[in-house]
Amino acid sequence: MRNYPSVAPEASLRTGDTQHRTSGADQTGASRGPLACTGTLDAWRAHSCSQDVRHLQTLRIAVVYGALSTEDAVYMDAIPPEEWSAASIEQVLVNLGIESVRLDPCRPDFIDQVRECDVVFLNVHGPFGEDGRIQGLLEFLGVPYTCSSVLASSIGMDKLVSKSVFAHLDIPTPSSVSVDATTGEHGLPIHFPAMLKAVDGGSSIGIAMVASSEAVRMSTASMTARGFSRLFLEQHVTGRIVTSSAIHVPRRGLIVLPPLEAVPRADYYDEESKLAGSECDYRLLDATETRTTDALRVYTEKVYHFLGCRGAIRVDFIVDDLQTPWALEINTIPGLQEGSNLPVAARMAGMDYSDIIVLLLLDALHRHRAPTWMNARDARG
Repeated sequence: MRNYPSVAPEASLRTGDTQHRTSGADQTGASRGPLACTGTLDAWRAHSCSQDVRHLQTLRIAVVYGALSTEDAVYMDAIPPEEWSAASIEQVLVNLGIESVRLDPCRPDFIDQVRECDVVFLNVHGPFGEDGRIQGLLEFLGVPYTCSSVLASSIGMDKLVSKSVFAHLDIPTPSSVSVDATTGEHGLPIHFPAMLKAVDGGSSIGIAMVASSEAVRMSTASMTARGFSRLFLEQHVTGRIVTSSAIHVPRRGLIVLPPLEAVPRADYYDEESKLAGSECDYRLLDATETRTTDALRVYTEKVYHFLGCRGAIRVDFIVDDLQTPWALEINTIPGLQEGSNLPVAARMAGMDYSDIIVLLLLDALHRHRAPTWMNARDARG
């Protein structure tokens, strides 16, 4: 068992630029985003940049990536390996001179290998990757890892439980009814069109727009064939798809990034739109939409703090014609392909891709606490 280090005090990093395909803002406009206004990023960068890099250069990072879930398996099949988010993460670490190793959590020797690393960069999604199970394993092993812990991860993965959290926090969320996964029947009436969703689906895998009860039954059969066992119908809200991301800066606080409107070329934000960046464009909300932007920021902060999230999150919304944001789901390990929502929103705010990777690693180390049983064992010698 390795001795896991803590973050050097007031560490920071300034890194180079990456390119993202976006619309609605240029580089000059991005510099006037929330980070520039609050000075949070500048303050983080201004303290001990070289010290921060040197500290990370003493560590061995495990980039955990593999087909744990249908979501990850579909992504890996759809995207060339050189474009995988894991490759981009590893390139950042190479550029910074930080040792890393890619670990496949599906391999039988995963536990032995991960215990030999100082910190885990989790890049897995869906069941077993984003639902608290691999987080619980790493907690038990006492290995620091990026993004949220067990409870926040498990709640964020469960769309129905997330809707209960939204309601508790007075965040609007569309009405929903459970669906019998064996018959496609739903006990309560709902207006069509509606969205049929898997409770633990991700990247729009396990989601279908349905216009009738017969369509519900057909889509239910298709989803159960893909392994989903808990389904629900959600009232369809007509409006714009908007994502709101946030990232924590150790010792500096939470930054809510500019909300992005996703403009898919399909009828809704489907599997192809999320997994293939060419099928979707992103743009900033109009500068006049301050009420909507403020509401999105407040709702994202509420979710992050109430669940005790760590690292970065993304909350997905529909903004209707009255400019009301309706919360749909929480993502506790946002996608990190360079054209995905979080990296694009960060870019709009003056933060580059390397900043995200370093901030997540620092946050993992900063918030890590060894299990009580491990401390007791070490005290006994």
